[in-house]
Amino acid sequence: MATYYVDGSIVSVNGSGSGTIGDPWGKTDDLIQYAFIQIAAGAGAGLTGDTIIVLAGTLTNTAQLDPSAWLAGSGTLTKPLWIKAVDPTVTIDWDMGATNMIVYPYQAVYWAGFRFYNYKENGTSYPFKVYRYHAFINCIFDGYATPHYGLISTNVSCSIIGCSFINDNRYNGTSSNRGYVISMSSGQVYNNYIESTSTAGNSYYSFGMSQAWSVGNIFYNESVYAAGNHVPTSGARYSYNTFYNASGSADTCIYNVNSYENAALITNNYFENWGKAINTTTGRVCLNYVAGNKGYNNTNLLAPALVENDTTVYDFHSSHFKNETLSQSGLVDPANKDFTPNSLLLGSGFNTLKESPANRGNQTDYVGAVLANATQKTIRDIY
Repeated sequence: MATYYVDGSIVSVNGSGSGTIGDPWGKTDDLIQYAFIQIAAGAGAGLTGDTIIVLAGTLTNTAQLDPSAWLAGSGTLTKPLWIKAVDPTVTIDWDMGATNMIVYPYQAVYWAGFRFYNYKENGTSYPFKVYRYHAFINCIFDGYATPHYGLISTNVSCSIIGCSFINDNRYNGTSSNRGYVISMSSGQVYNNYIESTSTAGNSYYSFGMSQAWSVGNIFYNESVYAAGNHVPTSGARYSYNTFYNASGSADTCIYNVNSYENAALITNNYFENWGKAINTTTGRVCLNYVAGNKGYNNTNLLAPALVENDTTVYDFHSSHFKNETLSQSGLVDPANKDFTPNSLLLGSGFNTLKESPANRGNQTDYVGAVLANATQKTIRDIY
């Protein structure tokens, strides 16, 4: 295991330095790719658990980022490969050069502290296509520069934590998957701020979560999607999220697809300004819990309307629901993107640990995304 250092402020056409903190690698373009090659050529070739720290400056790609030379096989969960800014208070701008990042099939690569922009798909691949055990931590995905298909496609047990997704710039693809902001097959999406504002591809979804957990996120929507923004399949969980629709016309927020028999858990979320906040009108679906969700100004919080102990449409493992439509907004000032929950949401949720007969606990219940950084501005600036 070793730590290497790079400095994006160093001007060098061919590359310079030795990769130490006193003599970091520097290169005008493709600096991280240069670091991959240098590590593979030296004593670190084939090792896992390495770290590349970006000390200063900015990063610019002119070609697709390919870490295969560095990884030489794969990382591991016990020795992940880190590429990160020098500390959590620093965000490094990373111009992807209208290219993409593909690290499939390599494993356990963690990216932290970057503002990615000017990214684009490669053929049918997402701009960011990663494999198992990858993580994006405290990153910003800024789509303003280049239109693109989708954004992030992950495989097994990936994590997206504390990130901001802004200036949505997706355009239509030829299939629904190419329209996702996040397409995840098992993993965690925690404490992120996510904008869905693209007006193209009305019939496509924004998020596909298979066996994934979406917890503590703020989802801000200005797009017009007819079929549903969020598609939980095969055991997905949506808890403690805030879903705010500013488009004035989007219909469904969470869409339970009948054919997948979800076994989903949808608890303590807040929905505002949707047609059908939670839509299960396609038929019988298996839901462990639909409980403690609150909504305001939705045509239907649940469609069809939920009746406790009614198994004619639902197949529940619990009869405790406590979903509620509020008489006013549960947020402080959502029109100005302050999504802080007000007193209507604090302490008003369904405590799945305390109230479940099988597993009682002392967890404090609340509704929506209760974060210290619950406003858009703070989320952008905190890193």
